[in-house]
Amino acid sequence: MSDLPVDTLLTVDQAIAILDAVPIQPRIVQLPLADALGLRLAEDIISDSDYPPFDKAIMDGFAVRSADASAAGVSLIVRGSIAAGQIGQPIGMGEAAAIMTGAPLPPGANAVVPVEQTSRDGNRVILNKPVKPGQSVARRGSDTSMGRLLLSKGTLLGPAQIGVAATVGKSSVAIYAAPSVSLLATGDELVEIDQIPTGSQIRNSNLHMLSALLRKLGCKVRELEIARDHPDEIRAAIGDGLREDALFITGGMSMGEHDYVPRLLGELGMDLRISKLRIKPGKPFVFAIGQHPNSVSANPAMVFGLPGNPVSAFVCTLRLANRILARLSGGNPEPQIDNLKSIGDLPANGPRETYLPAFRTLDQVELLNSNGSADLFTLGRANALIIREENASPASAGAMVRVINLPGSTPAL
Repeated sequence: MSDLPVDTLLTVDQAIAILDAVPIQPRIVQLPLADALGLRLAEDIISDSDYPPFDKAIMDGFAVRSADASAAGVSLIVRGSIAAGQIGQPIGMGEAAAIMTGAPLPPGANAVVPVEQTSRDGNRVILNKPVKPGQSVARRGSDTSMGRLLLSKGTLLGPAQIGVAATVGKSSVAIYAAPSVSLLATGDELVEIDQIPTGSQIRNSNLHMLSALLRKLGCKVRELEIARDHPDEIRAAIGDGLREDALFITGGMSMGEHDYVPRLLGELGMDLRISKLRIKPGKPFVFAIGQHPNSVSANPAMVFGLPGNPVSAFVCTLRLANRILARLSGGNPEPQIDNLKSIGDLPANGPRETYLPAFRTLDQVELLNSNGSADLFTLGRANALIIREENASPASAGAMVRVINLPGSTPAL
């Protein structure tokens, strides 16, 4: 593929249009709430009541009638104590009730005096400050009212969202199932990571990197055994991998003598929608679609062919394949792209849209010195990628550049 003229390659925008045109039906399943963390809602969550469901104390103190406590020094008779979960007796003129945080106000009371603003004298409480109506009280429905939309379909369920669903009694929720993907690494040169490479061998680091990336993107990953550079072995591995929503293959995508994958996909009846891409790194990126008897998905069988160089494979998965994965999981395929100020100068870019490892803060980004698509070590120090458009002119320090965050990374402070 390296011998193909650049102008025969698809642009990144053209590739995105092809990916976005694939019809996708996310799977919807009902799960116990405890198992839904990290997944997206396939239903709206509606408030089943007013919250709080009653006027409640938000501090430990004394429930009072504000009309009896408009001046400092007032002394009131204490009629009992109310803990959270209890219902107190009504209080009348000149009376108060001890009350704990979260307990409902007793009938007749409309304010709470914090305990530190009082002093006790036997069965009487002396108020050190005047009291206003509603003081230290959360009114019924002040957090949310019955019937209000709390979480919309498509919301990613984090710990706080799980808490919201639990509060309104959702012991189980309809969610979009996590995409199931299989991951296949090919190549005679690969050895497992606990082995010592000899000669031209390399450790199978791509499989572990991509498996981690795909899991971070919300997928369930099935890792396949290494397929050696033999057509029958690769063909069998592809057939096995097509049992999932999508198959990711790394290596064997270019135009070398042992780059069998694109040809084998064609032989298996797959339609190669993308095979030549104007992106750097990642030109030998393949996307194929079709029907396959091993597939159990309602969606078309899909294969993402990734370059063997690790940075290329990472970039193509994050920028391109993730558009399909996001829709499979009920999410928005559009990534968050920020415009940040470049700390240093940026050189002119060539005829391919380029993604460069970088380190960003909240409002600035610095290009990291990388040795190219095989330099996984520099990518390991990055928390973002700078996007350079095709044929972009040199940019001076201080210029605004487009930046995409790496999954799981946060801007440095």
